[in-house]
Amino acid sequence: MAKIRRSLLILWIRSSIPLWVLILLIALIYLGGVANPNHYTRNLDVLIVDSDQQLVGQYFTRAFQQSNLGNQTLHWIYGQSMSIEQVIQEVLRGKVWAAVYLSAGVTEQVNYVIHSILNAKSSIVNPITYDPVNTVTIVYEEGRNAATYNGWILPPIRTVLQTLSNQISAYIQSDIAQSSNTFNLYTQLSLIQLADITTSPIQYTLMNIHPASPYVSQLGTTLGYLFLWLLMVTLVGANVKITRPMAGKIKIIHIVIFRTLNIILNSLVISLIYSLCVLWFARIHSHIQFVRLWLFNWLCAATFSIIIGLFTINLGALAQFFLTVFLITNLSASTNTIAIELQPRFYRVGYGLPLYHAVNGGRHLLVGSHSHFGVDIATLFAYYFACLFFTLLSGIYRMRKQEQEVKKKALEKILSSKSKRNKKFFT
Repeated sequence: MAKIRRSLLILWIRSSIPLWVLILLIALIYLGGVANPNHYTRNLDVLIVDSDQQLVGQYFTRAFQQSNLGNQTLHWIYGQSMSIEQVIQEVLRGKVWAAVYLSAGVTEQVNYVIHSILNAKSSIVNPITYDPVNTVTIVYEEGRNAATYNGWILPPIRTVLQTLSNQISAYIQSDIAQSSNTFNLYTQLSLIQLADITTSPIQYTLMNIHPASPYVSQLGTTLGYLFLWLLMVTLVGANVKITRPMAGKIKIIHIVIFRTLNIILNSLVISLIYSLCVLWFARIHSHIQFVRLWLFNWLCAATFSIIIGLFTINLGALAQFFLTVFLITNLSASTNTIAIELQPRFYRVGYGLPLYHAVNGGRHLLVGSHSHFGVDIATLFAYYFACLFFTLLSGIYRMRKQEQEVKKKALEKILSSKSKRNKKFFT
């Protein structure tokens, strides 16, 4: 009895250790991806463009340079003077996360304000015309990752621009105080307008060239592709289980063709069912949008199947362990919460993982979120054909090996039966 208990205890420990290790890896990978993002804000590139090229431009550049002395700051890239259209293209191409653009002629406007006040040129009929709103433009794409913009990109930029505004306000007041001694009625009226101007001489305009979709929609898309992954795990497992006993009974090429067609057709039907459900709940009325979503989901399902098949065929009993770790790594680096740049360097691998491109491509088609859709499709196709090639090679090799083992066992069985018959004959 004691021996049975000891054997049961050893069996329990051996079966539990892989589970404990798996849970530890899941926790480390997933929670490590959102730990201390403030430490990685310098990985976010922001373009700083000074089109003024005069006194205010110097204050503008210096304000961003001095902000690097703080703990939480961004990676400022100081560009040459360019038009606002060129700045927008830099953001659209994904070269930078945002751009801060100082308009041309701001220094001339500030000098005009000072000159008008000192020379008493302002009156009720002819007031000082200065619009601080058009001085600075912040160009960004919230649809790229709303949480990253609202939590780590826009706040530091706003802080720097507030500092810049205070410096320009102090400069205007100091210049006027040093240059004027007496004021007449018109000057006093100008000073009243000066108080309004110096309150916030530098203001910014937000140019969100791609608004973000609701977070619920983004989360729903991510969970949808996780659900699709789990479905394909079940499908591939059943496919391998059905065809494995056929080794040695039918030709290997027939088994390979059956597995391939089974994956393709089942991926087609499952993606159709999934897309129809999305069509219903998301209230998609465009037939073209539905067809594009269906074909994209078909590509995702087929790619997931091939990857799962590659793991299953080559790793056997360990496939489930490594598939879970692979899935958690994909999920942690899929930008579901924050940008990959705000995560440790390990998570940069997410740019090359299939779930990242599946989720971002699905969001692009479903809710119009920002995505380099062509790159998403190309990456999924590359995964599909590469994994298909290695899956076919390893599958044929293992099926031949299994076929040889089956033939060897059959031959041994025949020889054994003949040996028994011979013994029986002589006896």
